Amino acid sequence: MSAWIQIAFAAGGEELNAKFVERVRALDPDLPLFVVSEFRPAHGVWIPYFVLRSVSENTQGIRAAIDGKRIARCSMLLDRSTPHFKLRAAGFLLAPLQARFFDEQLNHFELRPSSLFGILRHWKRRLGAWVRFQANPGGDLFVFLWRCLHPSHFRRPIRHLVAVNVGRITGVVKALLPAKSDPPPGPALERGISVVIPSRNGRGLLTRLLPGVVRDLAGIASEIIVIDNGSIDGTQAVLAEQFADVRVEVNAEPLAFAAAVNRGIAAARYSHVCLLNNDMVLEPGFFRPMLAAFDEVPDLFCATAQILFPPGVRREETGKAVMPPRTFAERCTDFPVRCDEPVAGENLSYVLYGSGGCSLYDKDKLRRVGCFGEMFRPAYVEDLDTGYRGWLRGWPTVYVAAARVVHHHRSTTSRYYTAEELDLVLDMNYLRFLMRSVASAETFRKLWRLAVWRLNLKGSGHFPSFTAAAALGFSARAPKWLERPLANPYPEELILGLGSGAIAVFPGKPRSGRPTVLVASPYVPFPLSHGGAVRMFNLMRGAARDFDQVLVCFVDELATPPAELLEICNEIVLVRRRGTHLIPSTVRPHVVEEFDAPAFHGALQQTVRKWKPVVAQLEFTQMAQYAADCAPAKTIMVEHDVTFDLYRQLLTQGGEWETRRELPRWERFEREAWRKVDCVVTMSEKDRAMVSGARAVTLLNGVDLERFRHSGREAECNRILFIGAFQHLPNLMAVRFFLEGVWPKLQKYSPTLHIIAGRRPQFYLERYRDTAFVDLNVPGVEVEEFVVDVRPAYERAAIVIAPLLASAGTNIKIMEAMAMNKAIVSTPAGVNGLDLEAGRDVIVTETAAEMAEAIAALFEDPGKRTAIEEQARRTAESKYDWVRIAEEQKRLYESLLQG
Repeated sequence: MSAWIQIAFAAGGEELNAKFVERVRALDPDLPLFVVSEFRPAHGVWIPYFVLRSVSENTQGIRAAIDGKRIARCSMLLDRSTPHFKLRAAGFLLAPLQARFFDEQLNHFELRPSSLFGILRHWKRRLGAWVRFQANPGGDLFVFLWRCLHPSHFRRPIRHLVAVNVGRITGVVKALLPAKSDPPPGPALERGISVVIPSRNGRGLLTRLLPGVVRDLAGIASEIIVIDNGSIDGTQAVLAEQFADVRVEVNAEPLAFAAAVNRGIAAARYSHVCLLNNDMVLEPGFFRPMLAAFDEVPDLFCATAQILFPPGVRREETGKAVMPPRTFAERCTDFPVRCDEPVAGENLSYVLYGSGGCSLYDKDKLRRVGCFGEMFRPAYVEDLDTGYRGWLRGWPTVYVAAARVVHHHRSTTSRYYTAEELDLVLDMNYLRFLMRSVASAETFRKLWRLAVWRLNLKGSGHFPSFTAAAALGFSARAPKWLERPLANPYPEELILGLGSGAIAVFPGKPRSGRPTVLVASPYVPFPLSHGGAVRMFNLMRGAARDFDQVLVCFVDELATPPAELLEICNEIVLVRRRGTHLIPSTVRPHVVEEFDAPAFHGALQQTVRKWKPVVAQLEFTQMAQYAADCAPAKTIMVEHDVTFDLYRQLLTQGGEWETRRELPRWERFEREAWRKVDCVVTMSEKDRAMVSGARAVTLLNGVDLERFRHSGREAECNRILFIGAFQHLPNLMAVRFFLEGVWPKLQKYSPTLHIIAGRRPQFYLERYRDTAFVDLNVPGVEVEEFVVDVRPAYERAAIVIAPLLASAGTNIKIMEAMAMNKAIVSTPAGVNGLDLEAGRDVIVTETAAEMAEAIAALFEDPGKRTAIEEQARRTAESKYDWVRIAEEQKRLYESLLQG
């Protein structure tokens, strides 16, 4: 490659960036092209641009990527619709004298006297475009002049400005207000259920609802209280005639929903209060699972039911009420709270609040939060407010799947209010909620800004919402509902995480009463798609004989967990991880920041509170950041590999600037993490020797000797097998090493190379294209993605290879191959940390030539290959049986409990 290159800074939209890169290539086709952009371009060597890093840090990365090459042209895209100012600044700082600027039409100029007319033409076009924009609908000047002619249209922007400043001032006031203490618990009440049903002219609805309520309360200490809320349809007479045991509280004039139910709550005699709308119909078995939830979830505030709708009616509510995180960039005009569809099998998942129309509350806790706020008139958001106030005290709300109701939506409210009036009420009451109940100034400012931004968006555009504009005007009055914050509230970042819809809880096998072990993992340990999953699943399966187990893990999408995990766990908590490249630049490693989620912190804390585990096992290095959330359980950090050791090895192979950047971060984070846990588990004695400042033990990786057993099938002639997920960079480096250095030397044997590359191999080939490019379009090479059962692949193979150049931890695939009676040819890194005898258990080679020679010798000498295969199986049986390793893990747990 020439020492001269050209570099393009693609700072536009996706389509324009593609045209820009093509244009730059065409102008200088003989110069190698490097492209700096957020996302990988179709052409050129990609240099990733990290949006949340500083200009200086990005510039350092770019300099390292071009590796001393001289820049002949530095092209920058000036797309005024894309505010990538820092990206353009990095380009200008990198090579100001070689700078070449392109506009949206891909006209370009340079910063030199000869380009003066080009520069003037560019600014003339820019000025003309600005004037045209300003002089047409949508331009600031046009809008201002139009509003001058229509003064009433100044109302919305002024209201928005006022609302923004109301939020700023209120944030300051909230930070200065003295905290208030919570009322003490009241006297114990008889365990039972008081059902409170507000009803206004709902005689027919009540006669449909009440028979099911009465039947379902049979055998439970209970009472039914109907709040006759200004009815004129003869409700009292019908109830007296048909439901004599129902207590009726009469309001001569209709009250708001909150005021009506508060009257019923005050009259309730039992420990739990169930609020039911009169337009609900209960399915059998409603009350018992709701009440049982209070026995399962400590300090439970509210259990809320699953809401269904009549056939043919769109399901507007589900009971799983959540508030997903939002940003201003999303420009979303939907109401901030929504109902998610439940996942099959989930139960007792955490939600932000319970629906006021079908939820069971702890009456004393309800009293202590102030019941329902009567400023929420006539209805809506009071249940969100109450649930949030419960969470602030650390009292959860959960979704109960088995308690099911059918909702005939707005059968009452729609008789008295139009849809527009109800929309306005909803928006105003949400602002009341923010003022009243959000405790921290920081959280309030964020939620308030998003709320008024949404209303401003709804109130503008071609089809403006006049209710949104009215709600903006109301915001100036919202501070009258400002209250003193609660002393020592539960962190609101965790409340919003728990109520974001990112968490689903799945019950597994029943509790046994044995000590509980909690396992926290960044990945689901089934299917067995990588070595970490193999280890976790087999050791969890072994531990299930002696302990109850709870698994908390990240997933890409919420779905019912595999049956294999539900059979060995008492509960599985899944936390959806929002994949994004917008990772903040901090002193911690990139992957640690990637796996830092408030929802996971909250889920861990609530799971620890619920299950009281004696041991919490944090799988993989990045999960050590959650150690504090597991208190008071004893904590184990499982080092599947010592990460900074792996990064050191990658640097010896010519690792890129990103690797050099991450190494000190990993070393600092990892060493600090060791000191924060009670024990560190490593895969080998070599790794254990690196651990300092903490107790460390070695629990080897292993193999299921019953499952991985040679069937006696004859291997195919000269067939080679490599198993390694491409998502792990060292596996790609290993394939490249083998194909470039070893494969050409074996061609006289007409070999076949079978690669099992894990999930989405093409994605990772593209991702690491500039780091470890691998051309798999080679005769004799077969590539498969993830394979559920790898045993047939082992049986067909004559030789298994492990040509790794960098490795930490130990390679489970080596043990599987040994158990399958396979001859293995490896580099030293491929058998890193394993106590194996070279030449007897496995063939170890240093160079590509040595590896080719060793494979050829095994092809030519079946007797030698058979001897190695038989010895490999014997060694696997003596050292790497999961049953024996699970026993060692059990002894480790017991020693932690005794210590």
